[in-house]
Amino acid sequence: MLASRARTLLPLLVTAAACIPACGSDGGDEAAPLTGAPAAPPRTATEADLAPKRGACGFDKGAMPRDTVGKEYPLGDDIPIKHVIVIMQENRSFDNYLGRLVAQGYYQGGDFSEGGSGFAHSDQVDVPPPGWSNPDKDGKPVTPHPDDAHCYGVNHGWDDMHDDWNEGKLDHFVTNNEPNGHRSFFYEDDTVIPFYYALASTFAMGDRYFASVMSSTWPNRFYLMGATSYGIGDNSFHNGDTKDAPAAQIFASLEAAGRTWKDYTDGPHQVLFYPYFGFRAESRDHYGNVKCDLLRDIAEDTLPDVAFVMGDEVNETSDEGPSALPGIGGQVSEAIVRALFASPAWKSTALFITYDENGGMADHVPPPKACEPDDLLPHDVKGNALKGRFDRLGFRVPFLLVSPYARPHFVSHEVYDHSSITRFIEAKFGLPAMTRRDANAATPMAMFDFEHPAFLTPPTIDAHTVVDPAVLAKCNQKLAPLACNAK
Repeated sequence: MLASRARTLLPLLVTAAACIPACGSDGGDEAAPLTGAPAAPPRTATEADLAPKRGACGFDKGAMPRDTVGKEYPLGDDIPIKHVIVIMQENRSFDNYLGRLVAQGYYQGGDFSEGGSGFAHSDQVDVPPPGWSNPDKDGKPVTPHPDDAHCYGVNHGWDDMHDDWNEGKLDHFVTNNEPNGHRSFFYEDDTVIPFYYALASTFAMGDRYFASVMSSTWPNRFYLMGATSYGIGDNSFHNGDTKDAPAAQIFASLEAAGRTWKDYTDGPHQVLFYPYFGFRAESRDHYGNVKCDLLRDIAEDTLPDVAFVMGDEVNETSDEGPSALPGIGGQVSEAIVRALFASPAWKSTALFITYDENGGMADHVPPPKACEPDDLLPHDVKGNALKGRFDRLGFRVPFLLVSPYARPHFVSHEVYDHSSITRFIEAKFGLPAMTRRDANAATPMAMFDFEHPAFLTPPTIDAHTVVDPAVLAKCNQKLAPLACNAK
């Protein structure tokens, strides 16, 4: 069964490899066409033209970006970005992390009800409305309130999240986590994560960015890497990859196109969950360490085309999920951003910061329908079927774009998920869609202004990551050093 899945995904890689010399464009998907090869016709469809087809899941795997991205947005070499860095942290909902942006004066609030004005104003952000609550086991309302536990966990598996969702009612976050269900309504604010609040109010952010699947960490990380979880609905790892037949994922697509990538994750490298890469001796060339290698590569302007940094939930050296602390992973993100500010690489880099899933933390925006990536149905680690399908996104998570080309103080209200980042990478480097999910994903192009970059000179960010020693001690946590001399 698993091997057959791998065989069905292998033709995509063959398609990608075949496109290395020949799949050119008009400002293009990637390299110029071979001499004598016909030039690709100019793109004529706009985002408005393509949106209905994307909404109807009308594009399939193998679709090239030039067919799914509107002509008003650049592709390939016309995107003045050389490096894409993706930081994916752990287990925070949008409301949990950024729900206080309006109350603390960073943005205005808006009417985001159906037909409301919020979708038309980029200076407004969708935060919990007054009175947003869930009932506890006694029927008493629980509203958003400051985090006073600091290190804790709430339920966030497939069944738990579908219970939280409750067919769109979003009313079981608290009861699903009793006797401490009120923790699902904790929030952090600019006294806890001031650096993230400063980034959100300086650069561009999205308040309609959702996790890819209503489940836990690994299915969502697989969506970033492969635009599918290969049928996996829980935190199991094997995806059908074999020694000779790699499942479709972004690493193989980049290699097929002659592009460079590196996984700088502290702890287990993400590509180890694709057995094909684990069999290859050269895989170690793609592994790095955030503090030793990524910061050095940024400083020396030797970044690969695409860099991945995943919060380390195993050793918790760069994790900021509720079981760890915001400052642990937050200091790593800040170190990366400040290293970029000081590097020649800054002028040609797009840094995306997001979170794999909400970790069971409450969010007031119902997840929308989604394109099923393939024909696989959700199952657990033992192969048991899970209720539902992969036809709905997970809950909202924070999403920030830090780049010289980011629109300043901008909020996008377009629906994105992890495969939107994947599709942006494909749009930049001329890669075909791996599944129906990334083929139909909206790219976060609207968050950029490529013609009038506002931040070629990096801004001054006075806020710094806060790490309370008393909370560290209470939670038995420690900060990993942010410098390393190892080669």
